[in-house]
Amino acid sequence: MVRKVLPIVVMVTLFLALISYADSGEGGYAGAYSRMGLSARALGMGGAYVAVADDGFGSSFNPAGIIQLQNATFSASYRLMDLDRRVSFISYHQPIRGNAVFGGYWINSGVGNVETRDDQGEITGELSNYENAVTACFAKMLIKELTLGINVRYSQYNLANLNSYTVGFDFGVFAFPVEKLRLGLSVQNLGMQYSWVSSDYWQEFDQFGTDTEDKFPVNIRMGGSYFWLKDKLLVSLEVDKNTKQKARMHFGAEYKGLEYLAGRLGYNDGSLTFGLGFKHQVKSVIIELDYAFLSDQVGINPDHLVSMDIEFTQLFK
Repeated sequence: MVRKVLPIVVMVTLFLALISYADSGEGGYAGAYSRMGLSARALGMGGAYVAVADDGFGSSFNPAGIIQLQNATFSASYRLMDLDRRVSFISYHQPIRGNAVFGGYWINSGVGNVETRDDQGEITGELSNYENAVTACFAKMLIKELTLGINVRYSQYNLANLNSYTVGFDFGVFAFPVEKLRLGLSVQNLGMQYSWVSSDYWQEFDQFGTDTEDKFPVNIRMGGSYFWLKDKLLVSLEVDKNTKQKARMHFGAEYKGLEYLAGRLGYNDGSLTFGLGFKHQVKSVIIELDYAFLSDQVGINPDHLVSMDIEFTQLFK
């Protein structure tokens, strides 16, 4: 009886704690790509993924969660948004001896066709605007119920022919307190900031530049997930909060009525999401294709995200 009631109590307590944790504070920030989410499965579930994180996209939410990977896994996604914005993601993770997993991922984001104009409004050219982040990931199980993880990230930004780079860290904790219940916590963007020196750009216009530091806000995610209905239904909730913006609530559910097909619904800080997933095994390769529809809060067209997860069950065994 206690085992049946405990997960419900934990989830309700966590939900109430997350609501109380969600305070205010708006602001812009560097490294927006780290908060967007690039997994169609995760975003179809409203972004509530810090306590799921069991696929090739998991390290971008919680590096400790990748301890759940049983096979070498390659993942990729592409997200095309309004205003010529686009984000792409590629990752690879590999379980190793000693109850550990290592891997890494690359994110590229940018905006195309940014025109420059003179004081008369005439077009004078285009600006380049793109960002790359390369991350190394590692997770280690300390005891059966607890795993720690770390990401080490190099991020580089090119804006109007100016370049800046930074190195920083993410830390994650993943716990299995009781069967089917998972708890996750991650702290992201520690020690990261861009330093901009614009004198080289403005001297072309006979003007002086400035030196500016653009710090990445530290972002904290915490949440829980639980399997119901003989593991066919996965329910997850999460809050994420950074030092420049108010906290955001996430809630999601995934139902696998068929072995190869999953449906997903989510709530992402005021926006509704839904998604579909198709999973099939061909010999020693397991392929999962996911789609997510993300409604928008401000009236711009919704986003559509497609991602892919490929597991190699015999690779490096």
